[in-house]
Amino acid sequence: MVWVGIESQPQRRAGQLPVPVILAVSMTAAGVVYPVTDAALHHTSPIMIATLRALVGGAVLTAILPLMGSRLPRSQRLWAWAFAIGFGNTTLTQVGISVGTQRAGAAVAAVLLNSSPFFVAVIARFALAESITRLRAVGLVIGFCGVLVVVFSDPGNVGHGSQLVIGFVLALLGALGWAGGGLGMRVLTQREPELDIPGITAAQFLAGGVPLIPLVLLAGGSTDWTRPALDAQLVFLILGGQVLVYLGFNAALGRWPSTRVYAWTFLVPAVAVLVEAVQGQLPSVTAMIGIALVILGVAVVNHPRAEGERPR
Repeated sequence: MVWVGIESQPQRRAGQLPVPVILAVSMTAAGVVYPVTDAALHHTSPIMIATLRALVGGAVLTAILPLMGSRLPRSQRLWAWAFAIGFGNTTLTQVGISVGTQRAGAAVAAVLLNSSPFFVAVIARFALAESITRLRAVGLVIGFCGVLVVVFSDPGNVGHGSQLVIGFVLALLGALGWAGGGLGMRVLTQREPELDIPGITAAQFLAGGVPLIPLVLLAGGSTDWTRPALDAQLVFLILGGQVLVYLGFNAALGRWPSTRVYAWTFLVPAVAVLVEAVQGQLPSVTAMIGIALVILGVAVVNHPRAEGERPR
C-alpha cells in the first residue's frame, strides 16, 4: 500500500529493463567520462568536446532511430520542448562541465554538478508536487557528503587564482541546467506517457548543440586530429558519455520520481575514482570512505520506505 499523496509509479512493461539496471549502466558510463575527458583535453579544447558530444551524438542517435522503432518529433510543440530541455541539459551542462572543470578544477566542478539532486528536490516539490520523505532527504545528504569526501580527498583537484570564480559560476550554471533539463523531461513524460524517448533525446542533442557552434568558433584552440587515441576517446564520449548516458537517464525519468533518479548521479565521481584505481592510481582511505558514503546515500534514497511505502 502507498501513502495517500505519493505518486504511484508506472508499471514496467514487458521487455523493459529495470530502472536500477538502466541507471547503473548509465552512471557507470558517466563516471568513465571524467578520466576519458581528462585524457582528451591533451589534444583538443573543452568546448570542442562539448560541441562534438552534442551534435555528433545527436546525428548518430538520429541515424539509428529507425532501428529502434523511433523517430524525431514531428510537432512544433515537441521541438519547442526539445529546445528548452536541450538548452538546459546539453548546452549549459556541457559548457559547465568542460569549461568549468578547466577553470575551477575537477573537484569544484564535480561538487557543483552533483548538487543538482538538491535543486531537483526543491523545485520538484513545488513544480511537480513530488513529496520528499525524511528518509530520502537523509539519503541525499549522506550521498552528497560522500561526494565531497571523494572529490576533496585530493586537494590538487581544486582550482586556484582568478579563473576559479569563472569556473565556479559556469559549473553552477551547468548544475542548474542539468537539473532544469531533467525536470523538464520529467514533466513531459508525465504529460505524454507514450513519449518516444530516443526520438526526443536525439532532438535535445541537436537543439542543445546549435548554441555551441558559435562558441566553438569564437573560443579558438587547436585539435590534433592525427591522434588515434583522440579519435577513440571522442567515440566513447559521444556514444557512451552522451548517447548511452542520456538515453538511460531520460528513460528513468519517465518511470521514477526525479529526486530518486538524480540521487544516482552521486555515483559518478565514485566510479571515476574506481576507474583510476583500475589504471593503477589507487584511491586513498579517505576516498574509499567517501565512496562508501555515496553508495549508502543512494541505497537510502532508493529504499522502499523513502518512497513512502508503509512498513509491512
